Order: sequence, then structure tokens, then C-alpha cells
Amino acid sequence: MSEYVYGREAAAFGDLGPQLARQVRRRIEDTGVAIETPIATIRATVVGASQYTVQLSGTTIYIEPREAVPLRNVPVIAPELDLTGRDIDPDRIEGAIEEALTRLDLADRDTPVALGFRWKGSASFLRLDQFCQGIARGLRRQLSRGKPLVLVTDGDVGGLVGIHLKEEMSLDAPVISIDGVELKEFDYIDIGELIPSSGAVPVVIKSLVFPASVAV
Repeated sequence: MSEYVYGREAAAFGDLGPQLARQVRRRIEDTGVAIETPIATIRATVVGASQYTVQLSGTTIYIEPREAVPLRNVPVIAPELDLTGRDIDPDRIEGAIEEALTRLDLADRDTPVALGFRWKGSASFLRLDQFCQGIARGLRRQLSRGKPLVLVTDGDVGGLVGIHLKEEMSLDAPVISIDGVELKEFDYIDIGELIPSSGAVPVVIKSLVFPASVAV
């Protein structure tokens, strides 16, 4: 319903959202209070609860510059990336990322986006280069706005990917590449400052949890 209140959605989806939003907006406007649109919004047609998970990243991570963290409330995309073959197709990586951004209404948002992925296969120079080329192209809009490139994987290649992007490809944008963390779509992530003693960063994952269907 909030998208209707903000005036960012006009289509109807067969529920009471548009009617309720009109009444809410009219009552707010009657009070003279301004309606501000937040940077990160959530589109949903069901009511869910938010689950917070606090953990540490792995230690094979890469953050440059160090001042790029902390980051808070970064929306997550987790596209289906084919990393099983001997080679990685940069065009398919780019397309999958663009599709995920469009699906989650993040393509034109002025906010960083965290790319969650599961690495498979060897981390050879060629495969890393193909993967990173696809990432840079898929997230070019965010990078052109000066947003940091945020990558999160459950494997132990965070440092290798980050180094390749920054040192081999000379990416201008800040790079935050952490591992040991698994993400899924509709998550939001907070990344804290580097802990010098461990070489890890604290991570908070905020997930939407929807009630399961009850069999009758």
C-alpha cells in the first residue's frame, strides 16, 4: 500500500491497496504533514515479520577503502548465476543481474545494492575475470552514481574477487567483497567496520519471514 501513498504505483492488483492508500494520503494531507519517501522501501502484498541475524564474515575478505564501511540497510539481489562451467559467460552474468534489479525495482534507485552469490568451481584468473567483468557491467548504473560495489558470498573467494576488481580491473568505485555469509532476495544487510584482530566484519542480515500455510 505504501507505493500508492508515495504515488509511485498506479496499477491495481485486485486488492484494497489503492483505496486504502487514497484514504491514508488524504488524511495525512489534511493534517498538513509532509509525506517523505524513504530511500529503501519494501513492496509486498502480505504481512511478514522481520528476522535479524547477527554474525561475523569470513576472514578472506576485501574492503577498499576501509572507510567504505559501515553500510546499513543495503538491499540484496541474489540472481541465478551459472558458475558451474569451465568458463563463465560475462553476458549471462550481466543479464541475470539486470533482471534481478528490475524484478526488485532497484534498477534506478539511488542506493547501493548487495549482490549475493554462491561460488562454484575453480577460482582461476580467467574465471574470476569473466565473473568480475559481468558484475561490473550488470551493476554499471550503481557504479556510475559513485555507489560502492558490495559482493557477498558463502564461499571463501571474497578476497580474490575484490582484489581482481580493484587491482586487475582498476575499478574506481569502493569495493566491499565479503564471504562466509549466505544471502537471499528480500534480505537487507548491514556491514560493520573491520575488526583488526580477526580481519572480519560484523554483519546483520534482516530477512522477511512470512507465515507458512496451515493445512486444513
